[in-house]
Amino acid sequence: MKKTVIILTLVLASSAMFVADGEAAEATANATAEVITPIAISKAADLKFGKFAAGTGGTVVIAPAGTRSATGAVILSSSNVGGAASFNVTGDNNATYAITLPASAVTITHATDTTKTMSVGTFTSNPSGTGTLSASGAQTVGVGGTLTVASAQTTGSYTGTFNVGVEYN
Repeated sequence: MKKTVIILTLVLASSAMFVADGEAAEATANATAEVITPIAISKAADLKFGKFAAGTGGTVVIAPAGTRSATGAVILSSSNVGGAASFNVTGDNNATYAITLPASAVTITHATDTTKTMSVGTFTSNPSGTGTLSASGAQTVGVGGTLTVASAQTTGSYTGTFNVGVEYN
């Protein structure tokens, strides 16, 4: 009986060893990462509405391609016709990105009488909404907008700023 108990104990112990080994498993996975070029934007040209006479007011519109038009009683000058803002976007080759323009109008202020202002709104871009960087990781974005001119707007130079953002899709 003593031999049977010892043999039975050895059989059970060796069975437990085989069961424990049979339940364990292992696999190997790779860890990967890819670092891309950070997206960047820099101003190449300012948004310029050019020279005009206010008359009884209206708007001056600059398209992203740089063409200029007027509404209302605004009279455009044939000299200093202005132009669209231009931004250089750089980043990862062939990547797509979103373009963020100001969601609301921005104020530009008279150079010497800071109580006199105009607003710039309805910003548009080319490309519109999203862009695709070239095979060399670059693209130019043109930005236009609409300047609201009051009746008998004070003459002189006005300036202000606005932001354009880019982010990878």
